[in-house]
Amino acid sequence: MKRFLLLTLCAFSNLAVAVEPLIETPENMEPTFVDDILSVFGADGEFDQSKAIDMSYLPTAYYTPEKKFGVGLLMVGLYKTDGASSEEQPSSLVLNSFVSMNNSYGVEVENMTFFNGGKQRLLLGLELHNEAAVYYGQGIEQGDQDINHHEFEEQLYRFKPRWMTEVADNYFLGVGADFTYASAEKLELVETGVPVDSGDILPNNFSSGVVVTSVYDSRDYRLNATKGWLFQIDAGLYQNSEYSSFSTYDIELANYIDLSSTSALSSAPGVIAWQLQGHFTDGDVPWNLLPDLGGSSAMRGYIKGRYRDEQMMMGQVEYRLPIFQRYGMVFWGAVGSVAPKVSDLSEELLTSYGTGFRFKLKDNINLRLDVGVGENETNFYLNVNEVF
Repeated sequence: MKRFLLLTLCAFSNLAVAVEPLIETPENMEPTFVDDILSVFGADGEFDQSKAIDMSYLPTAYYTPEKKFGVGLLMVGLYKTDGASSEEQPSSLVLNSFVSMNNSYGVEVENMTFFNGGKQRLLLGLELHNEAAVYYGQGIEQGDQDINHHEFEEQLYRFKPRWMTEVADNYFLGVGADFTYASAEKLELVETGVPVDSGDILPNNFSSGVVVTSVYDSRDYRLNATKGWLFQIDAGLYQNSEYSSFSTYDIELANYIDLSSTSALSSAPGVIAWQLQGHFTDGDVPWNLLPDLGGSSAMRGYIKGRYRDEQMMMGQVEYRLPIFQRYGMVFWGAVGSVAPKVSDLSEELLTSYGTGFRFKLKDNINLRLDVGVGENETNFYLNVNEVF
């Protein structure tokens, strides 16, 4: 769940990375009073393997133009399955929930469990929400025009299970499913305040599909990598409630470089991380499954849903700098586009850039507070885990 947020109880406390921080922690430094407070919520910055599941509970507050002010609860749990060694990365459970003053509410759950030394993986994703959303039409030209700004209440129920097994060193094949129901209520053209029949523009729909996955993953830590590669291809075949079919093809390539381990930059702190994404579709794709730019994971700085079309590509690069103890910062830039055809993706490009704070919750799990700047807007985000 990618939320634009402004406030949080924990955003300015002590960063979690495997690389050396810019400022070393004195050996005799005592925990601060903020550390003591956060330890009450389980956010002590460590992972206790003796527990069945080591949980943190963090109350949050946020603001977005659509949802207004609201509060939420962020839960992060780490655990290991039977037989897992101390060197293996732990399995994870992340739950993000919120409710706002304009009656938006929702919850998102992501659970990754590693079995047999990480050779098998079970990924479960669940998202339920009723929240304010925007629609500008399809394409960059439509998204650029404020006259196309529609607001509505989006109801979404989505469940995405996936099983993956290792068939070669760091290479996995998997199969999964995707069940998605979406509806749009109270659609309104903002400029005039006139209600619009949502059934004509954003009809209710239910889609179910089978997804096949091919993954090369040599990352040292899935939720906050400092080295390695990820190359993932997902192909999905769907049937929707209108008895028409469509297909989706998602590609992701990412690389992580620990600067201190690079001979030419051995004295430089931090990590350079870069990512390329492509989301392509074919057939009668419902509005809620069209690839889009914006939100907290793709082109931060743009409202999610403003720019959407049948095809999308984007790239982003981050410099992740651990500062001191739990504190860290990131700096990034991104470029991307949406279009009806793949050949049109280079015709008009969107750019964004920004910076953010990082705070270690436990064992390389970070709380992130980002400020993203798009070409015509600026947005705030709070979430757990790195963007990629």
